[in-house]
Amino acid sequence: DVLVWGDTDLAASDAECRMFWLESRFSEIPDKPSRRARALQLIPAQPVTPEGLSRLYHTDLGYVKDGLLFLHREGHYYVGEPVTPLALMWRDRQVSRWSVDTPDVEAQMLPERQAVVLEIRGGGRLRTADRVLVGQLNEEQLAEVNVAGKEPKGKLVRVEAADVDLAARKVAVAKVRGVVGAKSRCYADSWGRVAFQHMQRQNLTQSMSFQALMRTAIGDAAPAAGEAK
Repeated sequence: DVLVWGDTDLAASDAECRMFWLESRFSEIPDKPSRRARALQLIPAQPVTPEGLSRLYHTDLGYVKDGLLFLHREGHYYVGEPVTPLALMWRDRQVSRWSVDTPDVEAQMLPERQAVVLEIRGGGRLRTADRVLVGQLNEEQLAEVNVAGKEPKGKLVRVEAADVDLAARKVAVAKVRGVVGAKSRCYADSWGRVAFQHMQRQNLTQSMSFQALMRTAIGDAAPAAGEAK
């Protein structure tokens, strides 16, 4: 994607315009750039079709994949809004080694508990980037993140989840890892990301599998037998 190219501001342009601009500019780059230029590789966007999805999913494209990014062709950037349904990232083990968060560089070992980054609100309540109140720090946990005796309202905190209740949209906190530095990230996890990670860890992936994506691309979005809506 691109926001600014030279003197051209594309932040107010829709996704289809930005993708066309990017491909056009890359086609003008010489085959042998100057020594000072950084080597860049364009990963072109394409319409979502069953054939296109299958190729992206199954074929070796010459670079390391890290998921499928879906952009609404008329979608714009929204400054100050961390979550939009017009831009969605999808992963599984086929297209991303790190489909589930893990500190293991080989992505073979999963932590015992799911790590979640949430925003602290008044009274130790916890909410996601899309403003879903999902949990509550107890007094002991809140004391761990208090800075100079002040409640860190608005700060981000990384916690280990004892449980994630998808139906109630709640996260039970087992342990507080600490406050997340403002320089390392700006937003908490979205509820969709929390739920996606939980479902991946619990192998509850049938309703969001690649086969489900293919049925949607084909035009048959009805869930298969035994598949959750």
